[in-house]
Amino acid sequence: MSSGRSAGSGSFLLALLLFCVAAMIAVVLLIAALVVGLSQWLGSFVWSTLLVGGLFLLVAAALWLLAIRGPIRQIKARIDTVYDVARLLKQGYDWVAAKIDFFVRLKNELFRAE
Repeated sequence: MSSGRSAGSGSFLLALLLFCVAAMIAVVLLIAALVVGLSQWLGSFVWSTLLVGGLFLLVAAALWLLAIRGPIRQIKARIDTVYDVARLLKQGYDWVAAKIDFFVRLKNELFRAE
């Protein structure tokens, strides 16, 4: 019996996870090397750290303004649409449930006398 997953998928996920961890470590080491090299050039570790941190703050702000803000607005609009549809479906369900309850009570009242 097959479990629906190939035998190699677990090893692929492990390799992908290890790749991502190695890539993150490489980025951290490159940033640390940038800070250390800049501190030797500037003569101040604090100023080099503030300069690199400010650079990454500017990059994050630019990414937010240029690439992320628009898609987040679109996703929010889609989520709002889903909530509106769900609210309308609930109102329709409540209306149908009230009508069915009315007819069930009416049937019970009419046929109770027999």
